Amino acid sequence: MRFAFVTLPNTTDPDVSVTECVFWPGCKEIFMDIPGFPHPLQQPSGAKPAFRLGVSSGRGIGLFSTRALTQGELILAERPLLLGLACIPMLRPDGGLTDAQYTRHCFETMERTLEPALGRMRPARRGAFMALANCQDGSFPLGGRYHTNGIAVDGLRPGVTGSMGTYSAVCEHLSRLNHSCSPNTQPCFDKASISHQLWAVRDIAAGEELTFQYSEATCSAAERNEALKPYNFTCTCASCADPATSDPRRRAIGYPPSVEMWAANRELSDDWLIQKCLEQLVLIKREKLEYLDQYYAAMMHLTATYICLGDAKQASEWAARAQKCVWMSGRGYISQEELLDPASAAYPEHPLWRLRFRAG
Repeated sequence: MRFAFVTLPNTTDPDVSVTECVFWPGCKEIFMDIPGFPHPLQQPSGAKPAFRLGVSSGRGIGLFSTRALTQGELILAERPLLLGLACIPMLRPDGGLTDAQYTRHCFETMERTLEPALGRMRPARRGAFMALANCQDGSFPLGGRYHTNGIAVDGLRPGVTGSMGTYSAVCEHLSRLNHSCSPNTQPCFDKASISHQLWAVRDIAAGEELTFQYSEATCSAAERNEALKPYNFTCTCASCADPATSDPRRRAIGYPPSVEMWAANRELSDDWLIQKCLEQLVLIKREKLEYLDQYYAAMMHLTATYICLGDAKQASEWAARAQKCVWMSGRGYISQEELLDPASAAYPEHPLWRLRFRAG
């Protein structure tokens, strides 16, 4: 297979952080076609860093907040050390390889693929990569670290889904986030600056460990821990310790019904959709899963529902909450700026304004 080895941004300035990339042919152009690429890194508020490295009991090195953080606050933004293919699709070679032999063959291929990219890295960046944990066989120093620390990046091959369309980013700091089934942060990849941004998904106390989910959070505790086996640990968080209570709540988390459907159905009460959304928010907050798309969707639905009812005051309050979900950028995030003031002219001009009373 032929891959493109690219440095982005293409600069020799030692003060500018760069990312070594292993691309499918044509992916580089996705970045180069962005007007003004590369955009500067977005800077967190405050004069001092919002995080520090520290020892996490039983979990090695982790990230910890240095001060109180509020929901929707940017914690850090950094260009990945390495951005590459999440995996290399391979046919099983002839010769009757066992599953273990085939897995080793895949790792050997990934190792050879990554070697040129690591060879292109600046010494300090290469040292940062090699300082990361390796949960795989130590005979694969590059691929093992790559798979242990990679954070998925979708959308770099438009129209291509699955493993062929997924990339993986390894970062100096962000890749040190430890797992939680109830994470308090969410990374967001920004193509314009070729950077990963880390956002607080709820208020975080000073000194609290910053966490990220390694597995699908709405799965059962047993399924989550099965997905965590490659990382060589078993999660003992509150949700995993009490699956009889947690699992049903997580299974019940979903997306609210259609606003237009409710608005047109006079058999449903005026507060029917409001109650559905509030029920979802209760489940999400009990499980501390504010990072989920469903959390944002519930608040957007509540905003729209109150617009349909002609209640600009309540709509503006939910719009303000939805506005904080900046980690949803690239996943359907829509600015609510014009709806934050209940006296805004945007309300009577909104296509949903008082739709509940106009429908039917």
